[in-house]
Amino acid sequence: MNFPLSPFSLLKKRNQLLLTSAFASLVLLSTPNAIAQVSVNHSALSNLGDGHKTKNKEAKKNNKHFDKKKYQKEKNTKKTTTPVETKPPASAKPAVSATIPPAPPPVPVFKDANIVVPLHPPAPPEMPKVIKEAKGEVRATTKHTLLIFDQNSVDLNESMMKAIMDYANMLKQRPESTVYLNAYSHGNADDLSTPRRMALNRGLAIRAVLINQGIPSTRIYLLAKGIPEAQDKDLSADHVEMIRSDLANKPEKPAQHRQ
Repeated sequence: MNFPLSPFSLLKKRNQLLLTSAFASLVLLSTPNAIAQVSVNHSALSNLGDGHKTKNKEAKKNNKHFDKKKYQKEKNTKKTTTPVETKPPASAKPAVSATIPPAPPPVPVFKDANIVVPLHPPAPPEMPKVIKEAKGEVRATTKHTLLIFDQNSVDLNESMMKAIMDYANMLKQRPESTVYLNAYSHGNADDLSTPRRMALNRGLAIRAVLINQGIPSTRIYLLAKGIPEAQDKDLSADHVEMIRSDLANKPEKPAQHRQ
């Protein structure tokens, strides 16, 4: 029983026959004085079936629709026409144009914060006590008031306390004036620290009385000078000068002693 050959097998046999015929032709041509004769075995081609006929028919069918003039015209048109520029695809989101305000914004105005800070004045120093047995005296002049202390003592007796209070009342009547407290003390020139500390303690005692009598501390200037530069024979080195600012440059008159 003979089975029909597949199209692939038919094409393979057809190509083999064509190659055999071509080889025979070459052999004949290479032989001198040979007559070329190519014979086609039509019976073998008929045995291949209708595969090659089908392909030929499709090629002829395609050739029927081929128009040479139309092809040449399209070819010339492609040469003459200029290429069309392709634009990039538009983005999904449109471009946002910059907006310029018609005028600049107003300048901000910063208001001061109303913060109320309670002011607590410093507590006044402790009022010195009056020591009746304390040795000391008071000398008053037109320029200053001298408070003379006992050696190595900072105590105030009744007369010294009264002189300081009277001076405070006088300063209240002259609010534009200030007072200088120049404090001195005896001591050794090789040890200047000890007399200055003693002079400072005496000045602080007088300053405490003035503040407790209502004189602001800003009107009181304390200078602890220590050993006096020029020693006065009639005046002890242990003393404090109370000088009003408006009388500091006036000439001094003789002092009046007060016990």
